[in-house]
Amino acid sequence: MSLTIQQILQDAKKLSSKLKEHDSAADIILSQTQSVYKKIDAMKQYKDEVGELNDAARQRPHSVLIAGIQQENRHLRELQQENRELRAALEEHQNALELIMSKYRQQMTQLVNTSKQSFHTLYNQQVHPGLYTLPVDSVGIKNQ
Repeated sequence: MSLTIQQILQDAKKLSSKLKEHDSAADIILSQTQSVYKKIDAMKQYKDEVGELNDAARQRPHSVLIAGIQQENRHLRELQQENRELRAALEEHQNALELIMSKYRQQMTQLVNTSKQSFHTLYNQQVHPGLYTLPVDSVGIKNQ
């Protein structure tokens, strides 16, 4: 049973490749273990937080908790109703403001048109003073 150096080198290569495979497998297992550890840690934190919440809730009876929730619900419904009423009032005020503004615009348009007419009449009277001061009889005389 003599072993040759050739066989020893081949066995060493095989063992080396198997060691590399085992090393990579160990790395994979190590990373999976770390992942599992993180999940376990998160679960422990969750359990602790739930325990704290349960302890806080146990200090008050369930009926008190339910009554508090019902009171909050009533308050929310009241706020929602108030919100609807305020929206309706706002819409009503906006409509009223639109009506007021349209009437204001109409009045301003009339005022501007009237002032334009008055301005033209005044201008024409100053430029052609005799045009508007002719007696009515003189117009009748021209027609005859």
